[in-house]
Parts: sequence; structure tokens; C-alpha cells
Amino acid sequence: MSSEAFLGFTAFNTKKITGKDTIDFLKYRRMIAEGHLVDDELFEAVLGKPMMK
Repeated sequence: MSSEAFLGFTAFNTKKITGKDTIDFLKYRRMIAEGHLVDDELFEAVLGKPMMK
């Protein structure tokens, strides 16, 4: 639950950088179900990517 809160708050706080204020929640749940560790790799996979200027 704390990782979901971290991801949600991070997505909201980086909206100006990524253009998105949400995470890919389905991908997050799939990765957790597959036994993926909750680490930087998972966070990078589900958070929005920085927009190119």
C-alpha cells in the first residue's frame, strides 16, 4: 500500500515534467502478481516518462 501511495504522489508531483498525473496501474499490478520486486525498475516502468521539449 505504501508503494502505491508513493507512486501516486510522485505521478501527481511530476505532472509538469511527464504530462501525466497517473501511473500505469494495470502494469503495476501485473508486475506485482509476477513477483517483481518493488524497486526503482518497477517504478520506472509504471511512471510517466519525461516529455521531450
